[in-house]
Formats: sequence, structure tokens, C-alpha cells
Amino acid sequence: MSKWVCLLDYISNFSNTVVLLSGGTDSSFLTYACTKAKTNVIAVTFSSMLVPKEEVDAASKVARAFGVPHHIIDSDDLNVTEIRQNHPRRCYFCRKHRDELVKSWLKNLAPEKFVVMDGVTASDVGEYRPGLEAAEEDGVLHPLKEVGLEKWEIRRLAQEFGLPFWDKPSSPCLATRFPYLTTLDEDEIARIAEAESCLMSMGLSNVRVRSYHSGVAVVEVAPDDMEKAWALKDNIKNALFSVGFSVVALDLDGHKSGKMDLLMGGVRHDSV
Repeated sequence: MSKWVCLLDYISNFSNTVVLLSGGTDSSFLTYACTKAKTNVIAVTFSSMLVPKEEVDAASKVARAFGVPHHIIDSDDLNVTEIRQNHPRRCYFCRKHRDELVKSWLKNLAPEKFVVMDGVTASDVGEYRPGLEAAEEDGVLHPLKEVGLEKWEIRRLAQEFGLPFWDKPSSPCLATRFPYLTTLDEDEIARIAEAESCLMSMGLSNVRVRSYHSGVAVVEVAPDDMEKAWALKDNIKNALFSVGFSVVALDLDGHKSGKMDLLMGGVRHDSV
């Protein structure tokens, strides 16, 4: 039996589901699968200073395309001390906070009839993910993981099904642009979001603008885009100067997940 069929069988065990739809490929694919499994599905997306606006818009677009009711919850993440302080286990506290918001919202929808699912995959299991630990404590289901679907398989299936998000780059929480134990500031976060939006408009993919020190931006792009980024160096510099950075550097190593974790002794805390 194919993993896709197993996924539909798994989901069909539940009459009413809430999918935590981030707008990324994995949770979008899960939302699509729920519609094919004929379950009653509602999509929930968190709006936060730590979530690029483009991701919330992408989630709304996915929900509309699949005809799924969509609810956006405002998440005051920076009011949680461990999140604002960018604690090394920030993702744990963030997930606990957001799970509580979903539980409170569900109180008006006969919560005992709904299960909550997210887009965690089999590829996520081998990494240290405090957020996954919190989700399991809170009873959130991981259908993609349960049937053994890895990220590359999900992208391949999404492409086969003609889903437009199959090759969408990942876009982790904006807190990952700052070193751990750096107090997160609304203005600094907004500056990072604007800077990355500018660079993506230049056709660069997998962009990260790291802020290791106030006013200093270190730009990461996909390794395949390094030559393009160098050719655009003056445009990149001017764009980042215009949003308030005074020093701009290009990371010659390119974008690699977990870059900030090197500052914590090499322990990978999340996919950044």
C-alpha cells in the first residue's frame, strides 16, 4: 500500500480535523490530503511578529484553493518570556503557547469532536525539535510522520498532483535570524522581514538575513544563487541600507539549515 493511500486511511479515521496550516509545503499538503480523505477540515494559521506576512497570505491562498474554512489566530508570542529572550528551547514554549490558543478557540466548536494535526514529517524525527516535544505533550497528531512520509516524498507527490506549492522554499520563524539569548525586538524583527522580502523580490531563493549584532546584516542565499547574489551585491547593499542596516555582508558558505546553532556549540535546536 502506498504512503499516500496510508495517509488517506489514517486521516479518514477522524470525522473532524483542525490542521495547523503554516503556509509551507508540508502543512499545505496535509490540508490537501484531508480534503481527499473526506474529513471535515478546518485550517488554523497563526499571525505573529515572528511569522512573515507572506506566509499567512500563502496559507489563506491554500485554504481558499481547497475550499477549506480558514481561521487566523493572533499569537502574541513575544509576550512569552522565553520566546522574547530567544531561549534555546524557544520552540517548546512557543508551541505550548500556540497549542493553548488553539484549545481556547476550539471551546466554541465542541472540542471533544475535533483532533488537531500538524505538518511534521518523518524527516523531522532525527533532529532536536523542542516544538515537536511540546506538540506530543499536547496531543497534536502528525499524520505525515505516522505514515513515514519524508519531505522529499511530499514534494514529489505534490508535484505529481499539480499542487503549486511543491517547490516552495521553507520559511522558518523569524526568531531564527537572531542568536539564542538575544532579546527579540519588534523593530529588529520587522527590519529582518522587510529585508528578506526585498531580496526575494530580486529573485533570490532560500534567503536568510541574520542579525548577529544590531545594525549588522549577514545575508545567506541558496548555494546555487551565490553568483547571482554577488552580481546583485550593490542592489542588496542599497536595499538593506534603506531598511536600516549599516553593515551588510554576504555569507560565502550560503544558506544552510541550523547556522545559528553553531553559536551554541553545534547542537541543532531547530531548522533555521
